[in-house]
Amino acid sequence: MKKKRIAALLLTAALAVGSLAGCGGDGGEKGGSDSPGGNSTPVSGNAEAGDNTGDNDGDAQGDAAQFIELDHNISGDLSILCWSGDGNYYEDIGHQNWAPEDITAINVASIYAMAKKFNETYPNVKINLLAMGDWEGSWSQQMENFKAQHGKYPDIWATQSLIEDVEKGLAADLSVFSADPVYQSFNPAIMRMMNYYGMQAGLPQYMVPWGVFINKDLAEQNNIDVPDPDWTIDDYTLFISQADNTTFWGAMDIPLKWINTGTKDINYMMLNYSGEGDHVNLDSDAVKDLLSLIPKWAENTVWTQNDVGGVPGEVMDQNGWSGHWFYANGYVLTWDGDPWNIGVYANSEPQEGQATFNMDVYPRPATDYMGSTVGIVLDPLAVHNYAMDDGNPELSESEEEKLKLAYTFATYWVGSTEAAQARVDQMFNAGGILRTAANDSLPFVTGEEFSKQMEIWYSLDTHVRCKDMPGWKKCMELWEAGQIWEAPEKTYPSTIQVDGAVKQCLDEWNYYYADDKMTAKRASDGWLDEIKSKLPEWNRLANERFEEAEQQLKDALRDFYGYTDEDFQ
Repeated sequence: MKKKRIAALLLTAALAVGSLAGCGGDGGEKGGSDSPGGNSTPVSGNAEAGDNTGDNDGDAQGDAAQFIELDHNISGDLSILCWSGDGNYYEDIGHQNWAPEDITAINVASIYAMAKKFNETYPNVKINLLAMGDWEGSWSQQMENFKAQHGKYPDIWATQSLIEDVEKGLAADLSVFSADPVYQSFNPAIMRMMNYYGMQAGLPQYMVPWGVFINKDLAEQNNIDVPDPDWTIDDYTLFISQADNTTFWGAMDIPLKWINTGTKDINYMMLNYSGEGDHVNLDSDAVKDLLSLIPKWAENTVWTQNDVGGVPGEVMDQNGWSGHWFYANGYVLTWDGDPWNIGVYANSEPQEGQATFNMDVYPRPATDYMGSTVGIVLDPLAVHNYAMDDGNPELSESEEEKLKLAYTFATYWVGSTEAAQARVDQMFNAGGILRTAANDSLPFVTGEEFSKQMEIWYSLDTHVRCKDMPGWKKCMELWEAGQIWEAPEKTYPSTIQVDGAVKQCLDEWNYYYADDKMTAKRASDGWLDEIKSKLPEWNRLANERFEEAEQQLKDALRDFYGYTDEDFQ
């Protein structure tokens, strides 16, 4: 493996000379690797502290001088597949001149704007785009449809399962470019979520922090003290317990994810998996301790009270049986779902679903076992694995050149301050209203460029309120420090196939409230004793499934990426 990485880096240095405009960022600021949210470990496999990619191959990191950027005169052709589009295939969009009124989908507008800027530096690169609107079948079927129509897989694509793409050998190993200063500027805590035993399989094309929305006005109107953002799980329990459960409730549902991130026995273990032993410990004392809070929370949450007839049907109907509308309409103090709605709730311009009240976004509260953290919603993108075009996982010089071109645009997309500004400046026709092509995704870079891109992010009407929110500021501190505790479903090896259907490794745990998992309701007596009695078996089943999923990943790394048993030691 080490020889392969060094050879690839030498190929990189031999390709071309140039500079990538707009892709800024220094080496980046990291959270401490000795903290609970340290940045040193990939999703699977162990790593040395301070290793951004999770690859134990120290030589692969190289020196910045080893990386030589593309010649600005390079010629090439890149095709992109993603969603949030109009379903049309556009050729060479960077050399088109479209009126904003004629663009009707956000990702068409976004990639059009970035392609035009990119082509100012690389005028001979042709960028083609298929951004799907609605589609039938799975996303993997859309990949096959693209290949059938265009004779190849897309060069860059948004993916709904990065693991599946790796297991098919479709996604390239981007760690061959780890000497690139742009690569080194990326948030290592997020990079590791797409890193498998040193193989960097993807980059994030969309990501937002996952904390909890707070309705401060509702609390103050009912003489309820709002905790500080540096809150604890006990502060949260007290806060929601003061709801009257008649005109408003404390929360929409039980925040199970806070138990996942509030101990070192679930997400922490998953994200620090060494390649051996269990992935989780659902039967730990810490997990059971936090589970004991659920009966208390259940007294003040909409769904648990609805289970026992405690919420009037007209209130459920009025709010569409939806946490979004319960929060937007002022019926709950907290809402821990829909983190992608930050731009809706915080919008300074009146619109449907906006939180017109004084709101904030708090981190997940600290417990006795873990400090405050934020989760993440992560939509990855992947770059085509050109190395396997000839069936040989070793990169030839021509394959390396194709990979480097695709990597350069992909990193421009996710990391460039110039690209971020281009998305903000580009307008499109959203149902007759001109809106910006920028979405709610946060910067992927660290250090000075992170601050620059956050200023661009705050310039939008959808985000300007966030800048003065103390809770949001705390979330950003945790985000920059790498205190991000999530095993994203689109990037973590957390499913297997059972009888031809997808089975989550944590199936029983994730759906602990379902009638086929438990007999007692969460708001009823006996619930806690029943779930504790099931944890040993649930833990055994989960770890057996994780082991199977891990083995599938290892087999793929052997088959398509040149790994040997030594790479898993």
